[in-house]
Amino acid sequence: MSATERTRWAERRTNPVSRAIGLITWLVVAVLVIGMLLVWADANQANDLVNFILNLGEWLAEPFDDVFTPSGHDAALYQNWTLAAVVYWAVGSLLAYLTRR
Repeated sequence: MSATERTRWAERRTNPVSRAIGLITWLVVAVLVIGMLLVWADANQANDLVNFILNLGEWLAEPFDDVFTPSGHDAALYQNWTLAAVVYWAVGSLLAYLTRR
């Protein structure tokens, strides 16, 4: 990459790498939020789409399992998945910012 191309890339507000990181970040957060909404709405977990989103959400939130341990399963899911979404959003936003520089 030439110096001119690097300068043009640096002058932009975003670049392909930071856009990809931002998109992935928002997709991860969206899966967690949609999963929480499906649990809140008592969606049919036998449905393939609902099952896929909840399984993906469980996988994404796995590092945050049992951070909060309230008495109800749904309350624990809401608290732990909210924490996961906030952490993924913060880290993804920071990475996107750093790759823009």
